[in-house]
Amino acid sequence: MFAPMQAGSLLDGRHKSLGPQKGHVLLNKDGQRIIYKTLEAGESMPTHHHDGGDVLVIVLAGELAITQENDKTVEVQAGDYVIFPQGAPHSLVCHKAARIVIYR
Repeated sequence: MFAPMQAGSLLDGRHKSLGPQKGHVLLNKDGQRIIYKTLEAGESMPTHHHDGGDVLVIVLAGELAITQENDKTVEVQAGDYVIFPQGAPHSLVCHKAARIVIYR
């Protein structure tokens, strides 16, 4: 028997919207997590890192500046993604209210 299927909307789709969430874990299995997060303009995340593997960030809406320590800063917007290598320190600053999905 399988667990029940889940459906929802991260933007403005036909399913029930998660709406503004500072952080909502969509999936947490076998050490991997998929996280939906919203950020307001001017909000930031300080430098941090994850040792469990590479990190994928997908921008659904908004505009952000994402920095990998000792590397470069990239400006990203809806439709863009960034991948950090395992353990790489990174941070972000939100320029325009954003919705992102993080896989780590």
